[in-house]
Amino acid sequence: MSEYYGCYKGALIAVHGGAGTQDPRREESAEALAALNNIASAGMVQLKQGVPRMEVATYCLRLLEDDPQFNAGLGSALQADGMARLSAALMNGEQQTFSGIVGAQYLKNPSQLVQALQSCRARTLAGPGVDLLARQLNMPITSVLTEARVARWLKYLAAENYEPYSCYDTVGLIVRDEEGNLTAAASTGGRGFEYPGRVSDTPTVAGTYASAYAAICVTGYGEQIVDDAVAARLETRVRDGLSLEAACGKSFIEARQGQREYGWIAASKDSWAGCYTTSFMPFTVWGVEGPFVIPR
Repeated sequence: MSEYYGCYKGALIAVHGGAGTQDPRREESAEALAALNNIASAGMVQLKQGVPRMEVATYCLRLLEDDPQFNAGLGSALQADGMARLSAALMNGEQQTFSGIVGAQYLKNPSQLVQALQSCRARTLAGPGVDLLARQLNMPITSVLTEARVARWLKYLAAENYEPYSCYDTVGLIVRDEEGNLTAAASTGGRGFEYPGRVSDTPTVAGTYASAYAAICVTGYGEQIVDDAVAARLETRVRDGLSLEAACGKSFIEARQGQREYGWIAASKDSWAGCYTTSFMPFTVWGVEGPFVIPR
């Protein structure tokens, strides 16, 4: 359980790799954090070059989906029937427009779909709309299976008294440009071994939200995140006058009291935050001069 806060104006990128049960001292956690830093660095280069923040957000999200160590895109967790069903979300804080994808199959980068949906009348799609849009965008049919995910699925399938495993290593990010405009984006393969067709919090405003006041990206136990309306509630507290630190602190206390298993990254026009009630949540925050030093 940890809370981290900072004050900073100007261009910013915050990226997380999921709030789960991993040990921060393990090699896998170090590798995840290194990947997050590389992606945040690449995104900041684009921001400095004047690339619009929405494009930077989807670019970084695509890089995260391409990395099989995370539960998004390639290497996503499998549901109980052995299928990967991916969800993603993107929200433009300046225009306050949300777009989401639910249950995408055979697509490595649902981030491309949520980017396209920002300019559509229907901005949240499940099947068959997901497949139709993918065809319109000429996206290739791609298997997201990896040997590690299949092995994990087979392990639980063979167990006599299995419990659905909690796979919280989903991904998300926040991008803030020099003018203080905010974007939130997220992508996930879900919990793993859950009931077929289960939908995570990611393609909802409980998990992904951005406005002119704050942007929040949540990760963890999806049903708990939806029950607590985490992202939308946090944004409302900032909109109503609380500082980002005060809003996050209040939500953190509530999450601990409720024994919740989730975490979030957040940013306002002049502040950033990273909070989690789980044992670890790899995340990084970058400004124009590089990463902030975040205690571990």
